[in-house]
Amino acid sequence: METFETVKVFHDRLLQLASALRFNKHDRVDLHRVALYGTLLELTGCMIHLIEHNGRTGVPSLFRAFLEAAVELRNLTKDVGYIDHMIASHVDQWLKVLEEAKKGTNPYLASIAASQDLDNQITDHEKQLRDLKERRKQPLTIFKRFERANMVDEYRSLYNFLSCDSHSNIRALISRHIERGDNDFKVVFYKDEPIETFLATLDSTAGLLIEAALAVHEVFNSDSLAEIRKMREHLNAIRVRDVA
Repeated sequence: METFETVKVFHDRLLQLASALRFNKHDRVDLHRVALYGTLLELTGCMIHLIEHNGRTGVPSLFRAFLEAAVELRNLTKDVGYIDHMIASHVDQWLKVLEEAKKGTNPYLASIAASQDLDNQITDHEKQLRDLKERRKQPLTIFKRFERANMVDEYRSLYNFLSCDSHSNIRALISRHIERGDNDFKVVFYKDEPIETFLATLDSTAGLLIEAALAVHEVFNSDSLAEIRKMREHLNAIRVRDVA
């Protein structure tokens, strides 16, 4: 299938080109841009591996994580100040863990609960979060992140399906394990889904990955922009053929 082969080629080549990126790892915006881009590349590689090795049930969950990372990178590309919203979310989530650990009842957090300076950590995180919120840099919901990225349509369609899959909604269970026949059905494990089933996911992966590559290579003044633009042209040509 042409789209799948194209995703594999894009992944391999973009991974090679990423090694030539030059950025300031001590700059928090630069660092997180590159980390998000690396996440997109790695999740693409994971989806390729699962499709090729009988692990297709895991692809939607991986694509959900991919889509969330693409949204974060788009927001950070549009607005360097978005990094503070990311930091607010980071601090907020750690604060929730620390407060849960302080209760002393969660065995999974026993090592944190035993920390001698747990109270100081909680106080510090509360102050960080309060300072960020005073500057209107609060943690954002998933919807708000998609909204900032001008991807509300994707949130209300693609992301809905992906979330149902990640949560093992009945819709997802039917898709994974029910095979319909003539007036009957059977329950199967490792359903042999054709690659064509993943066309929309693969196309979106390719498109978002190229968009991310262009954004990252442009901000770091890379010499690879012309090549990446040709990759985008190649993808557009495939899309035209698929529609025809």
